[in-house]
Amino acid sequence: LKALLFCFLNPHRPHPPMPSSGEPRSGLQSCLAACCCMEMKERDSVGEWMLSTNNTKAPSLLQKFCFCQSGPSERKPSGIETVPHLRGLAGVTVQAGTRGARKPSGIETVPHLRGLAGVTVQAGTRGALQTLKWAKWDAAKRQVDIKVFGGFTDCGGNGGSEVGLWSETVEAQCCFLPQLFGRCGNSTYRFTFSEDYRRADIAIMGNALVFCCICIPCLPVMCSVPKCCFAFEMVQTDNSTDGTSWNRNTSTCGSDFQFSYHLKEVYTPEGEVGKYHDELKEQPQQVMVTY
Repeated sequence: LKALLFCFLNPHRPHPPMPSSGEPRSGLQSCLAACCCMEMKERDSVGEWMLSTNNTKAPSLLQKFCFCQSGPSERKPSGIETVPHLRGLAGVTVQAGTRGARKPSGIETVPHLRGLAGVTVQAGTRGALQTLKWAKWDAAKRQVDIKVFGGFTDCGGNGGSEVGLWSETVEAQCCFLPQLFGRCGNSTYRFTFSEDYRRADIAIMGNALVFCCICIPCLPVMCSVPKCCFAFEMVQTDNSTDGTSWNRNTSTCGSDFQFSYHLKEVYTPEGEVGKYHDELKEQPQQVMVTY
């Protein structure tokens, strides 16, 4: 409990180092993950645990008591793998490259503070893994919805399992935010594709009541982040025709879209090595997912 409180009360502390390849997870990391109904997974076996239909693991206490899931829930294919232009998104993709462009702070222009020059800000986390194989695909609308960290489907969990489909890095703040605002608010990404499937608008949706400290997990998604505040898109790269390589762009406060990071397939929908599997080696060895 002291460790959890310390993480909340010291938001500006240095981030705990990520485990490198072969380095065992620490007791604190395992404790934080377990307390937040998350589990730590090995990066190199993501093709198995993220794409497998064998989802017989018992639901967490959060799933049982807040989302009315009494037992293991079957993973149901979205059908997006049947669309040739988007097939790569039904495999495992990794957020690779720069996540948020680094920009000079401008502090170097202040003579008394030149010693701090060079400090830059880079938003977001690197190395997140995700799949749309088990999301909700609407072919008529060319839309796919994914609950990023899981959430309410129906009583008993028969609506299909939506946990373990999006990973986060092994950091304390990645435990609390996904749990509080993600799962309890049914945080959802909606991808709406163009007619040629070369571009997609991304809307962030959820139950806004969670920000008012009103936690009713069974409430459906009811609103989205206004595009005038934040807008997101992804565009398939010129050398990709099967959804295996995308550029993710972001706009803030109505500004022009700026490149954020690459989204590349590392495993195919069948769990085989993907075109950009080498990108996986540059990512953290261990990740966290909800269960």
